[in-house]
Amino acid sequence: MDITELIRLTLSMGLPCCLLALGVFLTFRILDFADMTAEGSLLIGGAACALMITKNVPPLIATFVGMLAGGVCGFITGFLNRVLKIPKLLSGIITMTASGSIALLLFGLANGRIFASEINGIDNSKTIFGFLDPKIFHGWQQVMVVAVIVAIVLAVAYFFFGTEYGMAIRATGINEKMAKSQGINTTVTTIICVSISNALIGLAGALIAQIDSGMNAQGATGYLVVGLASILIGETLFGKRSFKNALISISLGSILYFAIIMLATQVFKMPTDLTKLLYAFLIALALCLPMIKQAILKLWARISPPIKRFFKKLFVRKKKKEAE
Repeated sequence: MDITELIRLTLSMGLPCCLLALGVFLTFRILDFADMTAEGSLLIGGAACALMITKNVPPLIATFVGMLAGGVCGFITGFLNRVLKIPKLLSGIITMTASGSIALLLFGLANGRIFASEINGIDNSKTIFGFLDPKIFHGWQQVMVVAVIVAIVLAVAYFFFGTEYGMAIRATGINEKMAKSQGINTTVTTIICVSISNALIGLAGALIAQIDSGMNAQGATGYLVVGLASILIGETLFGKRSFKNALISISLGSILYFAIIMLATQVFKMPTDLTKLLYAFLIALALCLPMIKQAILKLWARISPPIKRFFKKLFVRKKKKEAE
């Protein structure tokens, strides 16, 4: 495969998942909320967007509807946990399970036209990328549009979580009791953050549905793992010194994750039957990366002084010879 095409495919898969990783990051890292809703909100977001497009709704509105559908899933999860006092993990599982049936209802409303791209899927000219001529951009129109959307979302997230209310959400995740003592309504901040998180995941689902020209009932399977792996890879390799740095790191982690997958499947021709094994290996590697990084740093701390002394002596000898 041509290197340009490989990069294009990597970015077209990785960029939408930057939004997925950001959504997972907001709940798991910022709010300390073990939210399992991600796969359900991604499926609902993609199905709702695809349904709207098949009903000739403008793609921009359809994409917003997909994002809103994901946000509703998050709101339900937050409501179940904070108002009905159902445990966090179980709240997400309940919403994720229910979303599967709702997605099937949406598929039924479209008369099966959004089950798969190869069976009367979405017309690419009717997607959010349709205003750019594919004959001119040769498939890069998808990458360009999604890159702009991701950049806007990252900028808005950075500024929002720097505001007073954004800091209140972050304070809720750091220490809920302390946040309550400062007069923060932690119930509201939790529900809002989980809703925002799943709205971003729903937006990712809407973009994925348009890139793939369709969505199927198993289209969201495994994406929660992708989000978590992107966060772990990004934080380990690129750091998390500040909130801005963390946002950039998880985005780069998502792209790197899919770069590895594309290299394995397209360049090294890994059989499709072994792709789940690759996913499992990448997750295990992502979990072990902090330990591997620490071991490398310790090893370098041991071997670097002798190496430095050797080159220092070599430099001194060279200077002496030049002086003579």
